[in-house]
Formats: sequence, structure tokens, C-alpha cells
Amino acid sequence: MKLWQTDNSKTDNQLVEQFTAGDDISLDEKLYRYDLLGSLAHAYMLSKIGVLSTKEFSKLRAAVLKLLDAEIHLTVQDEDVHTKVENLLVHKLGELGQKIHTGRSRNDQVLLDTRLHTKDKLSEIALSAMRLAMNLNTLAQRHEFVPMPGYTHTRRAMPSSVGLWASAFAESLLEDLVLLQATYELNDRSPLGAAAGYGVPLNLDRELAAKLLGFKSVQKNTIGVMNSRGRLEFAILAALSTLMQTVARLATDLIWFSADEFQFFQLADRFCTGSSLMPNKKNPDMLELVRARAASIIANMNQLAMITHGLTSGYHRDLQETKGSLLRSLETTRATVQIMSALIVELEVNEEKLEAACSADLFAVDHVIEQVQKRVPFRQAYQNVKRNLSNIKALKPREALKKRNHIGGSGNLCLDQLEDAIESQMLLWQIERKQFQTTLEKLTKL
Repeated sequence: MKLWQTDNSKTDNQLVEQFTAGDDISLDEKLYRYDLLGSLAHAYMLSKIGVLSTKEFSKLRAAVLKLLDAEIHLTVQDEDVHTKVENLLVHKLGELGQKIHTGRSRNDQVLLDTRLHTKDKLSEIALSAMRLAMNLNTLAQRHEFVPMPGYTHTRRAMPSSVGLWASAFAESLLEDLVLLQATYELNDRSPLGAAAGYGVPLNLDRELAAKLLGFKSVQKNTIGVMNSRGRLEFAILAALSTLMQTVARLATDLIWFSADEFQFFQLADRFCTGSSLMPNKKNPDMLELVRARAASIIANMNQLAMITHGLTSGYHRDLQETKGSLLRSLETTRATVQIMSALIVELEVNEEKLEAACSADLFAVDHVIEQVQKRVPFRQAYQNVKRNLSNIKALKPREALKKRNHIGGSGNLCLDQLEDAIESQMLLWQIERKQFQTTLEKLTKL
């Protein structure tokens, strides 16, 4: 039975049930564990404020722990994971199971479940992003002075290096992590106790519940909690979109530079597919899907913006549709970053092709600077070289790269510092993730 029904209300309305459930039922199965953990923390808090006795909490705890070990399958008739869990507890405990919902609403429950799920996934994504950054930095260290053409407007421009190219993406991933960290902190606040958005006439210990569930703090204003649904998800997807744009650009570069016309890099066979018609094909399908999936995160973010635009304060059923955008984006980002990390480890660098591609025209600026160092005004030196481009001489690429010795130039990439920064972030996120997991484990042992 649905939580809002009376014994006499009609239940046979499959058309409406199917429409209102949508794909929310399958999404809710991902939140089952968190709904149970939230119920356990809530029950413990209720026992501490005198709503439940110690004996009642012990019985509820035992029932919740059994459910944690069980597999469930939600149906449209269950309506949602919160209803399913409460009905299971009522089935096991009778009247005691009916007490579990005291002081809360499905509105703050769903926020709690998604925030716990998001907290877990964001830390996993952050660690995966740093592993990708480390793999890129390792690639840069191994091939620091391997020359390659640098491009502007997709045209050959100046000498670059594998080290400069690869470490650029490693640095970008570190920058992306700043935004991810900000949204992680916004998410790391407990909504439990906001109920339907207006609190309840009970002295709920919201801080205790937050601590039990591993949240850093409580999101205080109860209307603000409800109004944050969709808005917080939008911010999270903005961070994921930024990260995925970095990964998509990396994928595009690799598609281009591994093409037969370049052959700068070679992709491992397991990351490519063939053609059903052309036996000669080795297609970078995985990289192409990376680009498309980055676009899907942006599409999901735009969907969130449109769903939440113009809503009045408080809960609206429109907000149910934000769940899918969030959960799918988290999973897509996690999978995409992880597979890109594996690809970089197995990427082959064709030094011979790269060096051969560094033709004389790439060194035009080097010849300009050479004249400038002899006191020729820059614009005059520029014109001198431009008038004689056909006669320009190629320089030794590796020597030219090392002359760019300012911070961030190909001769001074600061790769050791970059490695230290990546390792520092990895350690911080590992500690954060471990603490969260440990806190949830302790919750089951209350």
C-alpha cells in the first residue's frame, strides 16, 4: 500500500501509476542501501529524543540490517524506494514499523539518499580524474622533449612537445577538481529533518543524524533544503561537464593525432573496433563515444535548468525528473574517466613520426626571436622572417624546446611539481572517501 493511501482509497490505476513512476523505479534501486542507512540513523536519533524506546530501536536496527543484506526489486506498485522500505519494515515489525517515518517526509528522504549516493560517486570520480592526470603526467615525463607540431586554428603553428601536450591535460584535470570540490562541499550537508520543507513540531537532533551519516554539516533552512533540489544537481553537473569537456578534448586530439595522416600516436587495439564491411579499418569508437557522452552531460545539465526554472518555493513533482539526470551523469562521468585513464596507459608514442613532422616553418618565431636578441625591433624581425619563409631553416627540435625555459614552457614544464599536486589531491580524496565509508560502517554497528 502507498504511504498516503487510506484503506478505502482506490489502488487500481495502472495508467497513472506507470506515468508518474517513469524510470524512477529503476533509479530508486540504486538508492536502496542509502535509504536503509538513512532510516537507521533517523531511528537512532528518534530513540535519543524519546520518540522510540531503546528496545524499539534495537528491533528496528535488526530489521534494517537484514534488509541491507537482501536484494530487492522495485515495481511500479511500490511507488518508490521509501515506500518499499517502510512497507518491508511494517511487514516485519507491524506497528513498530509504522513509527519509522516519524518526523520525516519522502521529500527530505530522497534528498538524503541522492546526496549520500552523490557523495560516494563524486569522490570516486575525483580519484579517477587524478589517476588519469597522473597517467598523463607520467606520459609527459617519459616523452618530455619529444617534439610535435603545435597547432592554432587546426593549422601548424609552432614547435610543441608530447610533454607539453600531455601535461596540459593533467593540469586541466587539477583545475576541474577545484569546481568538483566546491560542489562536493555543497552536497556534503544533511537535508534530513527538513521534512516536507517546513520542519516538524519535534525537537529533532539534525546534527546527530548528519554526523551518523558522514555529512560535514546540516543544511539549516528547511525551505532552503527543498529549494536546493535541482539547483544543487545543476551545480554538480556543471562541474561534471567541465571535467568531461577536458576529457572530450583529449579524446578529440587522440582521434586526430592517431589518424593515418598523422600517426603521432597509436591506440591499443582493445580500445578500437573494426568495420563490418572494410577489413582495413581500425576505428576509434571509444574516443568518439567519449565526445558524445560529454555532450550528454551538458544536455542533462540544461534539462535541470529548464525543470527548475520558474518553480515557486517548496517541493514540486517536476523535481522527480532531476534524479535521472544526476544519477546517469555521475555514472557516465565515472565510466568515461576510468576508460580514458586505461587508454593513456597503453598509448604508444611514435617519436619518429613526431620528429619528422616538425618542419622548418614551425621555427619561424624562433628565427624572429634570434634577430630580436641581436637588437632588431620585433616587428622588423617579424617582417624579415615573413618575407623569407620559403628559405627558413629548420632547427634542432629538442634544442628549440629546451630554450622555452620560462615557467610552463616546453623547457620548464614543472612536471615534478605537477606530480606532487596530483598526489596531494589523490591522498586528500582517498582519506575523504575512506572516512565516509568507515562512518557508514560504524552506523550499522550502533
